[in-house]
Amino acid sequence: MSGRLRRLRDLFKLESANTGWDCPVITPEISAQKRKELLEATMLETPRSATRTILGVLSPYWVKAGKIERGIATGLLATSLFMTWYSVQMTVEFGEWSGGLTNTVQHLSQSVKTARPELIAKSLDQYPALKTAMNEHPILNEAIHVYPDLTAFLNNKKFADVIKHDAALQEVLNKNSSLEELVTALPGVEKAITQSPELMGQVSAMKTHLTKNLMELPETQEHLNTLKSLSGSGFIDAWGKAAKATYTGTTHVLKNGWSDSDAQLKDMKGSLRDAWYNKDLATIALKFTAMAIISYKAAQYFALRWRLWSTGYYTNRWTTSSAYMRMKNLFNNIDNPAQRIEQDPAKFTAGAVSLMTGVTSAGITLGAFSSQLLAMGPLFGVTGGFFWLGAVYAAALTALTMKAGYRLPSIQRAQQRRDADLRAVLDKIHSNADVVAQNKTESVERELVNRRLTPVMKNSVREIGTQVKLILVDATAGNLSIPIPWIVGAFGVAAGTASMGTVSMINYAFNRVTSAMSFVVNRFEQLSQMKATADRIYMFDRAVQAAHYIDAEKKAAAKRVIVPKDMPAMKISGPEA
Repeated sequence: MSGRLRRLRDLFKLESANTGWDCPVITPEISAQKRKELLEATMLETPRSATRTILGVLSPYWVKAGKIERGIATGLLATSLFMTWYSVQMTVEFGEWSGGLTNTVQHLSQSVKTARPELIAKSLDQYPALKTAMNEHPILNEAIHVYPDLTAFLNNKKFADVIKHDAALQEVLNKNSSLEELVTALPGVEKAITQSPELMGQVSAMKTHLTKNLMELPETQEHLNTLKSLSGSGFIDAWGKAAKATYTGTTHVLKNGWSDSDAQLKDMKGSLRDAWYNKDLATIALKFTAMAIISYKAAQYFALRWRLWSTGYYTNRWTTSSAYMRMKNLFNNIDNPAQRIEQDPAKFTAGAVSLMTGVTSAGITLGAFSSQLLAMGPLFGVTGGFFWLGAVYAAALTALTMKAGYRLPSIQRAQQRRDADLRAVLDKIHSNADVVAQNKTESVERELVNRRLTPVMKNSVREIGTQVKLILVDATAGNLSIPIPWIVGAFGVAAGTASMGTVSMINYAFNRVTSAMSFVVNRFEQLSQMKATADRIYMFDRAVQAAHYIDAEKKAAAKRVIVPKDMPAMKISGPEA
């Protein structure tokens, strides 16, 4: 490997990201307003804008990191977002595939249902006992003709009273029972079975013969071939052709060199393009998996680099000019600085990267599937009705979630502090084990631990209460997105203006759109945790800056005392003058 390639490779190593150590600590400008702002920003009780807090934690990396580091971070983030975009395109293709699959199965079912009575009539003379029983028992005749659509038989008004008073028959009809089970469960048929023992054998034989005839129908074969193509055979055919064309084209290039006019190369490009854009399930799943993995890895490496840089940046600021000592003496509310440097940047960067990719995915999903819903035609006379129905639903769900969980960020921020206080007491026992053992103060330490544990439990109860409200909203309003498109789409099926495939596509697109519009709902807990973590980092950073400000303020005051401004300059005498 050449030196340039080696240096380029080394740039992407995680060790190269830890440049936060080198960021200089700039002496803050001395002013009464600056002092007031810094001291207020370190207070836990001080209200602060979520935007200011988030930007205050986001900006150091993007403003103060080196150009190379920012370039690498931008490349990783762009890669992740692009792959996220491509993954969303695969979900669009999957929705189209799902609609095509549903339509194919519906057409197959309809063609079989249409052909079944005629095929039964042609073959019934071969099974005299069954033919006699069907003529004597209308319920048996109906069951043979509608099977396997047991729902149609269950809702048959002619036999409603019979089915209603027969629990065993209801149980058979409510599951995917075999024809033999159905015949056996039919009331009145048991007598015919007793009189003609060969009846059940003829039922099985007729079913086998009917199945063979149905499978041999041209319509059935056509629909089955479509299903095979959608499921997997299309993948094998397309990629097999691409592999063959690639081998031929590569061999041609090795022998004759590269030329775009060669038919072999054009065939190779065309077959690869056709295979890549094939609409079968295997190709869609393969592309989606590949893009999702690349997006995830790029995002995680970006988050790791950001965390490494941030940890070095905050540690450098904390340890410069003894800021850590001034913070300890001046800001008692800045608890556990070690935890803030070790854990909080990791939580914040992971959450920020996850939200970046999530927002991108939600935005692209909204754009991709909204066009599908808008193109579905009017709903109850409203153009683009399915889209507006989803928008209203998502807005209502978001409002309910915000109302139920608006206290969660402050509760989680308080929980982080209380957990940290408890951990600090336990660490103190471990660090001073010899002193505690020598002075026999175990009971005192236990009392201190209990004092810290009680607030943790009380705050946890508050969090549980808020989470219960969120669960209640999700369990009620949150799950309505599942049945709404099916119920509304059923009216289109009833009116003859929509197929089951169309309803399936509407359902898929509707749930994607409402999920994208409900981004705040889906990520509410993550957003609240990120806000709480950002508050802690922001307070710590402001406290560090305040410590440096006080240091600069003292140095400025010392200079004024040592060299008063009104003192005349001293005249130097001697040879050097």
